[in-house]
Amino acid sequence: MGSRSKQWAHSRIFSNDGAVSTVVSFILLFGLIMSVILFARVQYVPLWTADVEARHADDVFASFSAIPGNIDNLVLGSGSVAVSRQRIRLGSGSVPIIAPGTSYGALGVVPDEGNFTVEADVWTVNITRNNTGTHSLENGSVNITNISGISSFYIYIDEIEYNTGSLGDVCIRVTNQGNQSGRAEIKTESYTHLNISIRNGYGDKVIEDLPINADNSAIERYKIDLLSPCYGFDMVLYEAEAEVADADAPYYNITITNSTSLNGSRIRYEIVYNEYNRTLVHYKKTSNGTMMYESRNRHFLNQKFIYQNGAVFLCQQPAVTIRTAPEVLIRDYRNYTRVLIPLISVGTGKHRIPLITGSGVEELQIELKHADCITFADGNNTESVSIIITPPAGDEEFRKNYLQEWADYFTATVAGTSVEANPGWSSDGSYTYITITLTGSIHLELKDIDVEGRIASISQLE
Repeated sequence: MGSRSKQWAHSRIFSNDGAVSTVVSFILLFGLIMSVILFARVQYVPLWTADVEARHADDVFASFSAIPGNIDNLVLGSGSVAVSRQRIRLGSGSVPIIAPGTSYGALGVVPDEGNFTVEADVWTVNITRNNTGTHSLENGSVNITNISGISSFYIYIDEIEYNTGSLGDVCIRVTNQGNQSGRAEIKTESYTHLNISIRNGYGDKVIEDLPINADNSAIERYKIDLLSPCYGFDMVLYEAEAEVADADAPYYNITITNSTSLNGSRIRYEIVYNEYNRTLVHYKKTSNGTMMYESRNRHFLNQKFIYQNGAVFLCQQPAVTIRTAPEVLIRDYRNYTRVLIPLISVGTGKHRIPLITGSGVEELQIELKHADCITFADGNNTESVSIIITPPAGDEEFRKNYLQEWADYFTATVAGTSVEANPGWSSDGSYTYITITLTGSIHLELKDIDVEGRIASISQLE
């Protein structure tokens, strides 16, 4: 009986062909689905993920490239715009169901690397306010030099006394580097007539023999205000100041001469003026700090974006390219070349988050702390400017390529100008810095800017 029962049960199970067909079909379908998934994961998912990561890299670069413009806006809107905010997604690359999970990246501020130093022997300006006091022309003439502007100019004539029977006058000449820029002549034809004539730097008459005294009385204790608009001498001085404003030596001289036919002890002058002095000093200024984003992709090439001193670099180590140029201005202007260089330091401040890693959206906040324009003497104020640049951390080939980009940038920037750019590598051959020397007739200006960068999580902001 036992044997017959087993045979009956066995025949009942295997006599159901529909159940066998369903199981086999399920197994085959499951295997097909798994094969498709595995094939897609091997053949297509890397391509899809790489494509998503590449698009994400473009988005990050677009956001990161806005940093120089954001800092410019902070400087322009100083006092009204406090903080620049730039949101950046750190990671991407997820393909739902088939390949979940994302890449990640790092965003932050590195304040202690990437030095950018400008060094030069520069002519600086010191302008002092001087008052000659009241002095006589007893010695016949006086020469007042290095004048950048006059606020008060008086001639006092106490009395006309002829030492001879000839005519006499007082002549005030304005000169710039030996070239006459105009003059005033105060003439006497008798004891009772006093006239003034003004000529500009071209020798043209401004006024001719204008009477100073209105009657025929003897001239005693007469005060002449040479800057009075009725005489026109103020326009002669204005022209002299305009002519030297962009010159290598932007000042002029005044010579006051008394003819020998007048008694100099009776003629006095008093001038209040600004004295222009040039001093050669050794100047050195350094900015430092970088901002960076570095990707950690699964399939697309890892990239690193670096902001240093106004420039944005794209790094696919060891390759490096400048993608956003700094705002260095090198342009010929009259008899010199204007060189304007930004010096932008990046710090983090106290108790700030300098660096964050993840795959979510984070906010890079930049706050302006200081902005100033450093100017030196007008016109040609130096013949040589040294720019010393150190790269961010990286291997030797990366440092070489990074610094070479800076050298190529300055070589291209000086093209077509009167300035030459000569790069010099660090003497130990380790590419720890490069010195780019600009030579020529240079008018140097610097932008001194300090900013603080920090990372704020979007989850903390909302």
